[in-house]
Amino acid sequence: MLSIYNEALERDPEFNSKKADLKISKEFRNQSISALLPRLNLSASTNWNEYYQERILQNDYNTFTYNLNFNQPLFRLDSWFTSRQAQKSYRAAEAQFAYQQQNLMIRVTRAYFNVLSARSLFKTRAANERTLQNQFEEINDKFEAGAASRIELAEAKAALNRAISDRVLAEGNVDIAFEELNAIVGREVKLISPLKDDFKSVVDLESVSAEVEKGIENNFLISEAESRLEAAESKTRARTSNFLPKIDLNANANRRTSKQYTFDGVDSDLDLPFFIPEETENRSFSVQFSMPLFTSGLNSSQRRQAMLEEVRTEEQLLLIQRNVTQRIRSLYTSLKTGQLNIESLEASYESSEDALEATRLGYELKARNLVDLLRAERNFFDAQNRLSQAKYDFIIRSLEFKQATGSLKPQDIIDVNNFLD
Repeated sequence: MLSIYNEALERDPEFNSKKADLKISKEFRNQSISALLPRLNLSASTNWNEYYQERILQNDYNTFTYNLNFNQPLFRLDSWFTSRQAQKSYRAAEAQFAYQQQNLMIRVTRAYFNVLSARSLFKTRAANERTLQNQFEEINDKFEAGAASRIELAEAKAALNRAISDRVLAEGNVDIAFEELNAIVGREVKLISPLKDDFKSVVDLESVSAEVEKGIENNFLISEAESRLEAAESKTRARTSNFLPKIDLNANANRRTSKQYTFDGVDSDLDLPFFIPEETENRSFSVQFSMPLFTSGLNSSQRRQAMLEEVRTEEQLLLIQRNVTQRIRSLYTSLKTGQLNIESLEASYESSEDALEATRLGYELKARNLVDLLRAERNFFDAQNRLSQAKYDFIIRSLEFKQATGSLKPQDIIDVNNFLD
């Protein structure tokens, strides 16, 4: 299972899409920070110019222009709070990615144990079919000997047909469970390891209130929602800052070179009575101030929208906190109940195993018939299946509980993997 999880980290499309979302959020953060940093732009152009009068060329010249512009924001609260918003959004994306990694652990574990569960059920259905097959053959022999009625034969046949149908359905569910695992890693998984028989369903639990408090503090969904709320608050401040002035430092250098070939119809190569400059340069430095006075309600509307989005995000945080609390309490009860259920099923399994051994001994001593032996085997496999299902469910629930409390780590997958043969 550990090797399948490692493959899923590289090949699961759902997880890889979340990884891309995190990188996209990081780029948004970088873009927002750039609005506070200096900018330097270089531009250049070349132009050929011709001027005619009465279709006669009067002026023709070639110009080259170079422009260098520097800009540094000095007072931009809107950009500052926008960068804060992007920073909080990135933190939210990190929390969401961490949650998705935890979710991948659970998806792999659930898909893996679904295969084991389907196999266990198939084994039980096959044992039941063998029992009913032998029972039908025995009743059929009695019917031919006149010791059984046609109704008994029909009932035995109907029971056998149902058992065959259940076995075929269980066999198909094994293939379906494998396909769920294949979809995660993108290849066909053929071999999986069963759970060790000596697996112990033990999990350290504090009081339910302490576990809830731990979940409220560490759950990644709550961390994400808290960062989303902080981002919404920064957005509201950014929209409010649109009413404030903006101050920028600006510097510009411009150079223009020109080659005059014809001036007022006279060839410039001739001696002209005046000088035509071939190169000019201009430099300017400024502090630019701007402040919106009237925007037709745009800034006010954007501010109100941001405030409403902040209220919505706050309510979403409250909803997530309540859902996490409810889930921790439910899983806490499920784990406590699961431990007791496994203990009870282990006792039932041991009893059915003893009954099978006694029936097998009785069959060897001719005190029990084949149908009794097969029925004991069916009861044994049924008890084994119920115990296995309870163990699989307990392992998955324990991982879900750790996810809810924010304590699920890759080491937990290694621990579960150590439970396998």
